[in-house]
Amino acid sequence: MFELNDLLLAFDFSPSSKRAFAYGADLLQRTDARLHLMHVQEVPQGPFQREPRSPVPTYKLEEEFEERCQDALSAHGLDADDDRLTFNAERADAVAPALVRYAESKDVGMIAMGTHGRRGVERAFYGSVAEETLRTAPTPVFTVQSPDDEEAAASIERIVAPVDFSNPSRGALQQAGRLATIYEAPLKLVHVVETPDTPSVYGPESPTVTSHKTKEKAETALEDWGSDLAGGDLTVSYVVHRGEPAPSILRSAPHETDLIVMATRGLRGVRRAMLGSVTEEVLREASGPVLAARDFPTSD
Repeated sequence: MFELNDLLLAFDFSPSSKRAFAYGADLLQRTDARLHLMHVQEVPQGPFQREPRSPVPTYKLEEEFEERCQDALSAHGLDADDDRLTFNAERADAVAPALVRYAESKDVGMIAMGTHGRRGVERAFYGSVAEETLRTAPTPVFTVQSPDDEEAAASIERIVAPVDFSNPSRGALQQAGRLATIYEAPLKLVHVVETPDTPSVYGPESPTVTSHKTKEKAETALEDWGSDLAGGDLTVSYVVHRGEPAPSILRSAPHETDLIVMATRGLRGVRRAMLGSVTEEVLREASGPVLAARDFPTSD
């Protein structure tokens, strides 16, 4: 089970990264987590590009970064002197490898970053920083787009967990349950029966069952998976859709206050260097934040 003791936030002062900052600040209020704020200044690459003759020393970069963070800190009731805050600024060839190196060196439990998504320019982000970070990071990655209303509170009011009955999916579900407890939010489990049916996960009778029977089997399996999470103060609901996975997942999380928690590989595995198309579409089109990882470790 991933730990939330340390959160790494990639902060470049863009609207989406400020949004990610707001979620990070909220998490600090709810847990004992430490927040690592990081700014990466990319070094120009190519035979005809050069660094400035007198680049600003790294310590100066960090000082300037901390100063620029003051407004964001104050807006969320935080102070730079808070011992749970760490500031790091560095130059690197590329942003994603720098984030991953830092995450590995500090053993952080989550990386958070803003994205441009559907409101940004084409797919540049998903072809580089977000995709590479998610593909190579040792921890789950939390992404969020710029809000329609920049003044809207960065709140999480529901956790949505897509389930395909794979081991990575089980790990994601466990983390979704933990986050639902932290945010005191209801948890919604979602399974998508694709068309045409791919019924091997529903039992030996599935090749000959009707669509209705297949859906019933999926509902039973989904409730069985959620049974360990239900009870106490946690409210759990279940929904089975028929259709394409990504659009069905997105329909289950239509609001900016919905957090989707999902594994990037499941029964199909990952045989591509790129992210799977389902994860990519969810990341690009989600109204609210998405927490994704190649693998969410399961608890014993």
